[in-house]
Amino acid sequence: MQSKQPIHLLRIIENKTQKTALDLQQNLPITKRESEVLYWVSYGKTSWEISQILEMSPRTVNKHLEQIYKKLGVDNRTSAAAISIRILEN
Repeated sequence: MQSKQPIHLLRIIENKTQKTALDLQQNLPITKRESEVLYWVSYGKTSWEISQILEMSPRTVNKHLEQIYKKLGVDNRTSAAAISIRILEN
């Protein structure tokens, strides 16, 4: 009798589709660039780190964040990240 091989966690993760900044743009009233900034905020990146990843100045990142806060009706980075994480995990 042949036994089934156990399902490994790695295999489950590989089958899960990875959500991107595009998913944020489609689900929130934000621009493409704002969705990219918010995506990296949800991964805990600092403004400086995001500026390096997206090749923009840290000040530009902060300006995008200000617009994101207004559009999402939140007051800070943590609240914006929480909204983003909910979308990215579903």
